[in-house]
Amino acid sequence: MTRANELTTKRATLAAFVRTGSARFMLPTVAVLLAVRLLVGGWGRGDLVVLIGVVVATGPLEWFIHRNLLHADPTSWSSRTLGTGSGHREHHLDPPELPWLLLRAIDAAVFTVILAISAVAATAPVAWLIGGGIVPSCLTAITLAAIGLAHYEWTHLLVHTAYRPRTRYYARLDRNHRRHHYRNEHYWLGVTSNLGDRIMRTLPADDDQVPRSDTARTLAG
Repeated sequence: MTRANELTTKRATLAAFVRTGSARFMLPTVAVLLAVRLLVGGWGRGDLVVLIGVVVATGPLEWFIHRNLLHADPTSWSSRTLGTGSGHREHHLDPPELPWLLLRAIDAAVFTVILAISAVAATAPVAWLIGGGIVPSCLTAITLAAIGLAHYEWTHLLVHTAYRPRTRYYARLDRNHRRHHYRNEHYWLGVTSNLGDRIMRTLPADDDQVPRSDTARTLAG
C-alpha cells in the first residue's frame, strides 16, 4: 500500500484519497447533501448564520476532539469505551501510514451522523429565533458539517505527503501539523483551522518556543 510520504503531487494525492474508505463514503455523501439542499431551496439569513457558525466552530471543535478524545489517556473512559485514541496512537507512531491516517468508511459514517445531529441541535433553535426556515437552515448545517469532515480528511492526508502546499493557508496548516507530530504533541492541535489553538494558547509562532517532546510519537506523556 502506498504511504503518504510517497505522494509527491496533488494529483497523486487525490488519486490515493479517492481510493480510501473515507473518501468513498464522504464524497458521495457530500454530493447527495448538496443536491438535496439545492432542491429544497428556501435560502435566507439562517444559511448565512449557519455558515459563519460552522467556520467559527471548526477550529475549537477540532482542538477539543484532538486534545480530549484522540489524545486521551488509554485508561480514560473514552479510550476504554469508545476506543477513540487507539488508532490515533498508531498514527503518531507512523504518521504516513494510510490506514491510521484517515477514517475508515464506517468511522466516517458514524462521525457524519454525530456531526449532523449536533448541527441540527445547534441550528434549529437559532433558526427559530431569527425567523429563518428551520428545515433549510438545518439542511445547510448538515451539508456544511459533511463538507467540513471531507475537507478535514483531505487536508490531513495532504499535510502528510511529500508535496509542499503553495498557498499560504495550506502551507501554514502543513507546517503546524508537522510541528505537532515531530516537535511537540501538546501544541498545534488544529488540522484545518488553528482558531482553537489561538484560543487555548497552543499555537507558538516558532519551534523554539516549546521544548522538543520525547513522547510526540508515543503519546505517552
